[in-house]
Amino acid sequence: MSLFETTPSVNTLTKAESLSMTNAPLLEIRNLRKNYQTPAGVIEALRGVNLKLYPAEFVAVVGKSGAGKSTLINLITGIDTITQGEIYFRGEAVHSLSDEQKTQWRGKNLGVVFQFFQLLPTLNLIENIKIAMDLQHFLSPLERYERALELLDLVGIKEHANKIPAKISGGQQQRVAIARALANDPPLIVADEPTGNLDSRTAAEIFDLFSALTKQGKTIMMVTHDRGIEKWAYRIIEISDGMVYEK
Repeated sequence: MSLFETTPSVNTLTKAESLSMTNAPLLEIRNLRKNYQTPAGVIEALRGVNLKLYPAEFVAVVGKSGAGKSTLINLITGIDTITQGEIYFRGEAVHSLSDEQKTQWRGKNLGVVFQFFQLLPTLNLIENIKIAMDLQHFLSPLERYERALELLDLVGIKEHANKIPAKISGGQQQRVAIARALANDPPLIVADEPTGNLDSRTAAEIFDLFSALTKQGKTIMMVTHDRGIEKWAYRIIEISDGMVYEK
């Protein structure tokens, strides 16, 4: 650096740039592309997306319907296959893993929260959370039960632990879904429209909960149509026509 060059003031940096000065990215996406073949021809759902997520940040992904938000989530979680590009998690090339390896990686490192909760209707709340740990052989059976109770307490509905999902409200069911996503203690939580079926007050409570999780070290990536997310999110990423723009 010459004598006439100075280090940028932190106040002039974006939040992502400030994070990059002190942290390695948790998740890095490079030139991600996804094409779909249709009778009308090829549709480019994502067109060269580059993105970094850092530890303990809350990133909101916004955009119109059909912009590519859910496609991005599906590629990160391994639900869909990449046309071109690379995904790295803590430096590991996730895009190069086999299907079986991706399943194991996802179970250990990723918690997913869906819009429609996807709780098993015949299991009580403890059992819905325990099943995520059972599948990954995480902790002992007794420890799984205790952790499920602790997570229900964390999301504020421990008193409903033995109820089935139909006996609690939609907002409470989403809290259970968040607790289930946390079951295996993953560093990254991906949420796809988690407040889409909730009223504004309940949505704000869910946003508060996600914000609190980042203070505990979790990285949150949330797809949402709710523009009120700007009050909570650390960064806003907008997808338009398959391309990413940081706000």
